[in-house]
Amino acid sequence: MPVTREWANQKSFLRKVHNREVNEWFRDIGEHEFLDNSTPRKQAKKACLILPQDSKNTTLIKMLTFRQLVQQTHLMTNCYGIPYDSSQESVKFRPLVRLFFRQDTAEISGNRRPVEGQIGFRLINETPASMTETKAKLLATKIKNELAINNGFLWKKGKLKCLYKDLDNGLNLSILSRAEADGIEVIHKVIDVVGAHYNHDYLRISEPKRNSESNPTTSRLVYGKLRPEPRWRPTANVRFRYAFLTVHGLHKRIILVDRSKTFLDALEWA
Repeated sequence: MPVTREWANQKSFLRKVHNREVNEWFRDIGEHEFLDNSTPRKQAKKACLILPQDSKNTTLIKMLTFRQLVQQTHLMTNCYGIPYDSSQESVKFRPLVRLFFRQDTAEISGNRRPVEGQIGFRLINETPASMTETKAKLLATKIKNELAINNGFLWKKGKLKCLYKDLDNGLNLSILSRAEADGIEVIHKVIDVVGAHYNHDYLRISEPKRNSESNPTTSRLVYGKLRPEPRWRPTANVRFRYAFLTVHGLHKRIILVDRSKTFLDALEWA
């Protein structure tokens, strides 16, 4: 089949954008390194890169291979929520930063979903009018330096709850950790990003009133089938993956930092 001008242009665009994502995902393998089947990751990268001679079908298969088999985007967790527009019509707020963490794949037990964690704080000295792209980039650099470099900061989650409330700096943190020192370590990281100072008087420790297994073996009947018992405050190491900023009046969140290679428009990559 002759190559049309439209397909040549389309493939040129896809090779630039898609292959850039693939190279970022497999950043441990040199961009110009010879790809063979000597390692699983080299084989996977070779199966995903779009080549100049690839047909439409081959290109589509390679894109699906990357999304479905490598990134496994179809397995992302379902979330409860409401559209941005509906939320912003009812509530006005200071700019909000959210930090996302996730358990490493190698540490996941059995068929369990990876343990995840979120931390949020307000930019109390900013408003939608005062927040700018320049300020967002400075914030992204801070988060990258504190949480994203050296393979990503590791948060040791557990059942102990460390509460830190400093409303003057937009902090109302609830950190689940294995020990008090682990929780304080996470709190210090957030405080350094905000540019505040740690005050031990703001810290409260909540001991769990019950215990549970991180990977219970018992099951219960749900929707006609026996399913694994839900975990309560599972103990796991969760690693920083990405951070985003929500500004009232913007209908799209701003991706500040991304280690997961999920987003194309992050201000900072790591």
